[in-house]
Amino acid sequence: MNRRKKWYAVPAFVLAAGIAAATYCLATKGAPAVDVARYTEASAEWLQASELSFLPDSRNAVPGMKPVAETDALALYYDEETTAIAVLDKRSGKVWRSSPEDLDSDPIASPYEKEALASQVTVNYRDDIGTLGTFTSYAMSVANGQFKTESIENGIRITYVLGNAEAGIDALPKKISKARFEEKILSKVDDQAKAALRRAYAPTKSDPEVLERLDTYVERPLVLARVLAAFEQAGYTGEDLAFDNEENGIGGGLAEKPSFTVVIEYRLEGDSLVVCVPAGRIEEAEGYKIRNIELLEFFGAAGPEAQGYMFVPDGSGGLIYLNNGKKNAEVYSQRVYGDDLNDNTGRRKQIAESVRLPVFGLKSGDHAWLAEIELGEANASITADIGGRQNSYNNIYASFMLRGEDELELYKGSRGVEEIQLLTDDRYTGDLQIRFSFLSGNDATYSGMAKLYRERLRAAGKLKPLEAEGDLPFYVDVLGAVDKRKSFLGVPYKGIVAMTTVEEAGEIADALEARGIRNVRMRYLGWFNGGLSHTLPSKVNMVGKLGSKKSLRQLAERLESMGGGLYPDAALQHVLRDNFTFKPASDAARFVTREQAWRYPYDRALNRMNANLGTYWLLSPAKLPHFVDKFMKGYDKYGIDAVSLRDLGDLVHADYRVRRVVFRENAKNIAAEQLAKLSGRYGDVLITGGNAYALPYADQIVNVPMETSHFNIVDETVPFYQMVLHGSIEYGGSPINLHDEQDTRQHLLRLAEYGAAPHFLWSHESSSELKFTRYDYMFSTQYTDWIDEAADLYARLNDALAGLRTETIEEHIRHRDGVVEVRYSDGTSIFVNYTDKPVTVNGVRIEAQNFTVGGDSR
Repeated sequence: MNRRKKWYAVPAFVLAAGIAAATYCLATKGAPAVDVARYTEASAEWLQASELSFLPDSRNAVPGMKPVAETDALALYYDEETTAIAVLDKRSGKVWRSSPEDLDSDPIASPYEKEALASQVTVNYRDDIGTLGTFTSYAMSVANGQFKTESIENGIRITYVLGNAEAGIDALPKKISKARFEEKILSKVDDQAKAALRRAYAPTKSDPEVLERLDTYVERPLVLARVLAAFEQAGYTGEDLAFDNEENGIGGGLAEKPSFTVVIEYRLEGDSLVVCVPAGRIEEAEGYKIRNIELLEFFGAAGPEAQGYMFVPDGSGGLIYLNNGKKNAEVYSQRVYGDDLNDNTGRRKQIAESVRLPVFGLKSGDHAWLAEIELGEANASITADIGGRQNSYNNIYASFMLRGEDELELYKGSRGVEEIQLLTDDRYTGDLQIRFSFLSGNDATYSGMAKLYRERLRAAGKLKPLEAEGDLPFYVDVLGAVDKRKSFLGVPYKGIVAMTTVEEAGEIADALEARGIRNVRMRYLGWFNGGLSHTLPSKVNMVGKLGSKKSLRQLAERLESMGGGLYPDAALQHVLRDNFTFKPASDAARFVTREQAWRYPYDRALNRMNANLGTYWLLSPAKLPHFVDKFMKGYDKYGIDAVSLRDLGDLVHADYRVRRVVFRENAKNIAAEQLAKLSGRYGDVLITGGNAYALPYADQIVNVPMETSHFNIVDETVPFYQMVLHGSIEYGGSPINLHDEQDTRQHLLRLAEYGAAPHFLWSHESSSELKFTRYDYMFSTQYTDWIDEAADLYARLNDALAGLRTETIEEHIRHRDGVVEVRYSDGTSIFVNYTDKPVTVNGVRIEAQNFTVGGDSR
């Protein structure tokens, strides 16, 4: 018998639903993600601990404290009652304390402030409804005896339990049956306790056989103490409480109160104090989430009579003079590596330079200390404040965000908008670690701090001495192609405008060589995948209007023959233009509010983000390795052994996707791994910004900070960043022709002081082509308008700095306002005079608004 296949009609809506589901799956599959847990740095095992023991103390250097560890340079002391520590610098005799010695006599500090002064750690937390609370270790742990101290190798470990361990009134049943009250409680206590209990409970109106706690009476401290003692005498247990509450519809058991367990380890390593908080060992009471931890808030704090300053890593570096009297200025506070773009606010918190280096310090008299955040720095913020405001002490410290935080706006109709603060459920579990080092005498300055940090980076292999000789680099960003709104027969579309072709870039190089500039480091922007705002580089296709692979390679060879190099540029963390390679639902980072991280550039005129200036996605850091591999595969076909990385060493953002949270510290470690991969593949890597984690992999850096954010509380700008880098990595500031300051003489003086190479951003076509586009901030790019002035500036600068490329900056001295001296390791000094009159320093005359080279080697 012939069997025919039966065909059944499929309803149209079922077919449509199937097509939609298939399309959604294809659209959201996305790129493979890495295992984020692999990028959390935490100790695999605890250091072995033993009962607290002390060393013999023949010095009695810190009265009231006992020594617990010692090296050739330092001794660590501990106070058993307060858990305060002190470090004796045996080389100078200086003692640095974690809390001020005379805090109890502070005439300004309130009782609460004195508790903060006496604390080694402060926990800020939120409850289930987002209410913010604060626990200090002294008030909520030490004062109650809720801590344990143990000895570890060359140090101590302190375990704090922060919170009220006493159950209080919640240890008593809200309601209890009359029968159980008499059987379980009254029958087992003495007559005095019975009298207290009968006044504490009364029959309910609805049921006389059920007794209710009289809270207005029981809450009195003396009454509560008597009633609790009576229940304890009766042998009333937690199980009994749970039974009575459940029987009477109150709910089970004792309600949890905010309580947290935090561990701090102090260890001496050579000439350093290492402080570590293993965040993975933190415990939280149910219903309470730690937002952030403030660590050693008053370590080395300077009193009202101290002379010196606090060093803050704002931009190139800033100094806050001790007791500067700026009580109306905002407290200094900045996140390390800049603000996280992964938040859903439409406004920027502040316009500021980024913190590129995770270091801070304090100088008091002839002594100083420097702190380096070694672990967890991408989650950290640095805060500094002067004395005379909340207390008498100048202090600077680091705090660490353990969770992502954002705000959710709830629209309540005519009642307006309510903002709810949200924290992620997941918490960062890596180690948080700070290393404190100590200086004295002539080294106790910001120059000494920079030298110490540089030497530490070199010893760790993160910086290497520069061996290159010859002329100073001339950094020039060449603008290739940009997208621009066009129309055809009235229909708008996004077209491509070639601002500088490869051939024209070669003309710029020739024009520079003709003016005596050979070491040209050319960063080619907007050369592939649609121009400056390119698509994700899963493929690398050169913009046809600019030239070909062959012409690009020839340009690279031409620049190399001159002594310079070509650096084709790529953005790898920001998705500047959507395409089918990028699947936002899977590949984009997420806000804490679970929205996809779709961002807009900041508009100064409106003081908010403006979608008219373009939009972009934040790529999930978990997807970054996949796209870096794709980029390298496509880029290798061009045969160029150098590359420019626009954002990989400049910005760090988190991803708060519920099932795959990537904290900023994880994202930093992922970015560093990709930088190592790219540096291993290409011989010359140029980055922008220059965050600390990127330094080991950078050969050139542009857009390094050349000033501070000019916060009111900061008194002086210093080239700390440059003192760390000079002699190891060549660098330039932001493009001079796009700077607010258009006087090139001022730029010349700043470059001479900071030991930096000049940097310009040019195009062959007129910048008028960029009007009414998202790129109109590039208001003056046509190279012919700038090249002669740039050549004059370079000639003067190259003559002074070319021979110092491999030397380190040993000291930066401000002789008076507007007059500075920069001393190099070979004995050369650069004297810079910003004033309108000639000055003489150490027998060297410096003309008005000019600089002079002098020193032992000249």
